[in-house]
Amino acid sequence: MNLDVLLAQFNNAPHLNQLVSSLLLPQPQKIYLKNLQGSSAEFFVASVFAHTQTDTLNHIVILQDAEEAAYFHNTLENISKVLDVFYFPSSFKNRKNFKLLNSSHVMLRTEALTKLAAGGNKKCW
Repeated sequence: MNLDVLLAQFNNAPHLNQLVSSLLLPQPQKIYLKNLQGSSAEFFVASVFAHTQTDTLNHIVILQDAEEAAYFHNTLENISKVLDVFYFPSSFKNRKNFKLLNSSHVMLRTEALTKLAAGGNKKCW
């Protein structure tokens, strides 16, 4: 099975329309996706990004830790082939010493916040 066939199956999933309907409500929504295995979460999020009713919305995905977020971000970029997905890492080099800033992470955070503040179709992690 190739990538396009797999994405088409997620795009036609009945749960996708339920999620899109929730995202279109006037008040902000907190949605928790569970029981998704492997890369199915990334495929599901890519389907939300590509849906005609939600493709102009800003989306923020929050994950358990930096490693999970980095893998999610990389997989989503490869699946969806979009370039407006931004990663929002911690700005510190480690959790124990908050005085040591990671300058590359500070740049990634600045880019994500700038794009999100500008509006438009942006996705962040």
